[in-house]
Amino acid sequence: MKIAIIRRKFTPFGGAENYILRSSLALSRLGIKFSIISELWKLNKKSSNHISWLEAKSRGFFRFSKFLSFQNSVKKILAENHFDLVQSHERLTGVDIYRLGDGIHAAWIDRMIKTSPWYKKIWLKIDPYHKKIIHIEKEMSKDNNLFYVANSELVKKELYEYYKVPISRIRVIENGIDIESFDSVSASKKEACKKKLSLDPNSPVILFVGSGFQRKGAFELVEAIKLLPKFQAIIIGQDKKIQELKDLTGDNNIIITGPQDDIQKYIDASDIFCLPSLYDSFPNAALEALCCGLPIVLTKDVGLAPHINKNSAGIICKKNKHSIADALIVAWKKRKLLSKNALKLARAFDIKIKNKEWLHLYKELANKKKIKILHTESSLGWGGQEIRVLTEAKIFSKYGHEVIVTADKNSLIAKRAHLYGVNYKGINLQKKRFADLLSLRKLIKEVNPNVISCHSSTDHWLSALARLTLNIKPAIVRTRHISTHVHRNVFSKWLYNYGCESIMTTSESIKNDLTQDKFVRTPITSSPTGIDTDIFIPGNKRQQRKLLSLPQKHFIFGIAATLRSWKGHSDLIQAFNLLNNPMCTLIVIGDGPQMENCKKLAKNSSYSKNIKFVGDIQNIVPYLQAIDCFVLPSFANEGVPQALLQAMSVGLPIISCPVGGIPETLKIYKKAILTEPKNPELLSKAMFKIIKTSNTNQIENIHRPFTLDTMYKTSLKIYHKAIKNRLKVN
Repeated sequence: MKIAIIRRKFTPFGGAENYILRSSLALSRLGIKFSIISELWKLNKKSSNHISWLEAKSRGFFRFSKFLSFQNSVKKILAENHFDLVQSHERLTGVDIYRLGDGIHAAWIDRMIKTSPWYKKIWLKIDPYHKKIIHIEKEMSKDNNLFYVANSELVKKELYEYYKVPISRIRVIENGIDIESFDSVSASKKEACKKKLSLDPNSPVILFVGSGFQRKGAFELVEAIKLLPKFQAIIIGQDKKIQELKDLTGDNNIIITGPQDDIQKYIDASDIFCLPSLYDSFPNAALEALCCGLPIVLTKDVGLAPHINKNSAGIICKKNKHSIADALIVAWKKRKLLSKNALKLARAFDIKIKNKEWLHLYKELANKKKIKILHTESSLGWGGQEIRVLTEAKIFSKYGHEVIVTADKNSLIAKRAHLYGVNYKGINLQKKRFADLLSLRKLIKEVNPNVISCHSSTDHWLSALARLTLNIKPAIVRTRHISTHVHRNVFSKWLYNYGCESIMTTSESIKNDLTQDKFVRTPITSSPTGIDTDIFIPGNKRQQRKLLSLPQKHFIFGIAATLRSWKGHSDLIQAFNLLNNPMCTLIVIGDGPQMENCKKLAKNSSYSKNIKFVGDIQNIVPYLQAIDCFVLPSFANEGVPQALLQAMSVGLPIISCPVGGIPETLKIYKKAILTEPKNPELLSKAMFKIIKTSNTNQIENIHRPFTLDTMYKTSLKIYHKAIKNRLKVN
């Protein structure tokens, strides 16, 4: 399993970074490959071999512009690489997991506003950086495919309070610690460690570890130490206000070290760990202190606070100097009891336990990682194209993807979608008009799909235009089912190059038409419609003819296609008449605009009773099992006709024409004859040849190049590719 972890600035002394390193090291031994996507990477001895690094550069003069630049760089990296899961420790849309290591930004802003002077309150409300971060948090909360991992119940609670994220999309996995790497030290060793740091071995030492001094209460701690002459302090961390903090300490017994890769010697010299933070989701340094038996003093707004309070492993204070000072005094007096409880509590955060929770989550999400597809079809009629839409929707639903099919309320898809067991939503979707655009836009916004799969020109135009007006812009895949020529004009050029991320064709011939003059530069992949090979199988011909009331001794030709002019039904009827054979029957399956014309031709036949119009039926398998030869004399617009695939799967001899994707479909089929289009005489000769050379053993003829499973796998790759390509431009 390949997992990408996004952390903008990855430094070895950051709490979140150290946690990532510890977890990834252990999980990599279980076969998971981690890649860190970051703009800043500082190696240390813990991080060398088990993870790789991908640089996401950011540019700009302001933190707002740098943040947007970093986002774009990350999206490009994700589009160019394959990961089973993407886990972000930054606020980004389009990822699988968001680890809330930094908590809820909106909650932090609210806390800052309460404690800041009036001018800063105003700036916090209008600062474009903060507004953008909160906007992203809101957008992330709307993404039903995003799973949140909170590192404390505090963060989980605020995630629901601020953004109403369902509990089903949140899991609490608290930070873990390698408890075997830490231990409490003896009193004599602690005294020695204090002396090495030039501290009074007989006076209490308070340890503070954290970057972001203002938020984490470093200034208030210094003020509290000033109230306690016998107390000393060690402050570790990186902050742009570090000099201001040093100036505040004066001559008091306070050491400010700056950032440190290894804080063990400072823990060994300390008696109490203090983090009077305004807001901290779950500090890793506090866990390290627990493992070493240090009592913990922190505010209720630190995610670890409930555990400390419940297990009597420390004291809860407020973020002001007097409350901190009082808490330190109590913690010092009760240090033996608190220390004992701290060591017990630390066992609950064993990283081995937490890694099992992460591994279970990764496997769960990887198995569930599905896409949401909205199929659009503006066609009102019924034929192979519409069957492909519903068949594809059905197979994707079977594999657990969320699929919605939308078509016009008056379409035949609307009437037949329920027969395929797919989720259908009817809207106004007939023409390129404003009302239909608004109807589709409303549905796209409501469904919020990962990808829109468009199947006709009208719905493609409406989808592409609707997407321009949406904040969350899904990928678009255009499927070309027929081989009609695409007009080479500026509008088509925009639609096929900028109005979609991928193009799916049902045959290589359709693909070649789009790419031969480099008119279309969007990635194009052929994905012929698959058939259910468990259904389309040879049957008992005698029994089926009896059930269908067909003559047992006749040679029966059949066609299954929508009765459109270019399907060649009239040519077939004329060719059948030229056979002039009373022992032949022609079965016409389907309906369409050419029905009346074909019936007139049949009526004038010498053997009109031998031409049977079955109409539009749902299950054509009995007829395929009953006939002797399948004929499809199309002269235009074909992709890979499903009826030919079905006939090959049954093992029938086939007569067709070299049009569109038909030659590539039949090129290795032994029992196929291709004849000149729109030529009834040649078609009749081919039919006569089949009568003379027919082989009753259809099983030997079976050929199944395109199954439902093949179609599913190919189409899924196309959709994933489109989603990645969309990430590049979002």
